[in-house]
Amino acid sequence: MIIEDKHYYNNSYLIINDILEFERVYMVDENKFNNNTYEALGKMYENLPSYIDNPTFLPCWFGDEEKGEEYFISVSFEMSGLQFWGRVPLSDFCIGSIN
Repeated sequence: MIIEDKHYYNNSYLIINDILEFERVYMVDENKFNNNTYEALGKMYENLPSYIDNPTFLPCWFGDEEKGEEYFISVSFEMSGLQFWGRVPLSDFCIGSIN
């Protein structure tokens, strides 16, 4: 069972044959961002494990969806908040108990 909290929600969360496909939105107000916060966010992205240097379009990890790679995590700012989506093998992630 996936438990959401007041800071995010899942648009989708599917596990098929040891592959997790997900779309999660973290509720942040982009209007409160300025150049400094965007720069800090970009540095944070780059310091996360498996960040892809020089992505095709959007920041991504493990692979680049725009290049058609099988596994990836991508992020973008949407009106609803900071949206992450991806397709990753469960065996590569320690996600705890899934019920």
